[in-house]
This record gives sequence, structure tokens and C-alpha cells, in this order.
Amino acid sequence: MAAVIAVAVSLVGCGELQEGASVYLDAELFRVEDVVRARGVFPQGWFSGGGEHFRGVDLPDDAAVLARLLPMVLSVEEPVEGDLLEGAPEVLRQAGWGQIAWMALSWPAVPELDLGPEYSRTGVQASFGINANHEPASGHTVYVHVRPWEDERAQHLARRIGHDVIGPSEHGW
Repeated sequence: MAAVIAVAVSLVGCGELQEGASVYLDAELFRVEDVVRARGVFPQGWFSGGGEHFRGVDLPDDAAVLARLLPMVLSVEEPVEGDLLEGAPEVLRQAGWGQIAWMALSWPAVPELDLGPEYSRTGVQASFGINANHEPASGHTVYVHVRPWEDERAQHLARRIGHDVIGPSEHGW
């Protein structure tokens, strides 16, 4: 898990963060003890389950009430400079699936590939137990979001951090 997050952070470093850039964490939790642990890590996160939504600080303390809300999805958004990445592994280790996503990036021009700078359709997504479209998947994957016809940009970014693109392009967010 740490290696996947490190690859994603390295890819984020290949771009420029736009004003207001955020990092997001989403994780599905199936056990009461995992919800309670996640609340301790991200008390300002949003927890959704059983058709209800709570800030972590407002979650019921009663284990029986929490059990009726399972599974719960935790959603956290923080500025990129925040400490989300410090607590994310603890939550993701217990999650059925999860993701960390960075948006509001811009990719630099790549003149040798005849690619100008890109300010939209950009981002990095580290997925755990799901693919880029939130469908179940085995293992962990890092996605680089580029325009559909710019697969060369994704390959270029991967090479910049010493990796290769390992799968075909997919339609993501």
C-alpha cells in the first residue's frame, strides 16, 4: 500500500497544483470497529451509511446503531498540504475498497511529443480494491488521468518517475 501511495505522490509531483487543489479519500468500511477507528483518524470526514450522513464528530457512539448503518463510506477532502496521507493507510488497510485522488493538477507541455500543457482532465488516483470507475478489482492500481487521445502523456509521466504504464487506457472520471 505504501508503495502505491508513493508512486501516486511521485506522479502528482510531475504536475503543478492549481489553486485550491485537494486530495480526496474514500473508503468503504464493513465493521463497527473500523468506523470508530476511522472517526478517530478523520473526525471531520463524512460517513455515509443506511441512507444517513454524519460528520465523524457527530457519529453515534452506540455500536448497535453503527452496526445498522453498515457498510459505511468515509469521504474526506483536504488541501494537498494537509495530513490526509498520514492517516489514510490506517483506514485503507481495513477498508473493503478505497481510493486517494488528487485533482486540480496541470500537466506540463511535452514538446518532444507535441503535447501542450493540460489543465483539464488531469489527476492521479490510487485505487485499492476498485478500478478507476469504482468497480471491484483485485489489488491496487495508480491511474494517471489525461485526455483520451493522449496516452503518450501518461507513458511520459510514468517514465519520469521510473515506471511504465502497465495496462490499456480506461475511461475514468
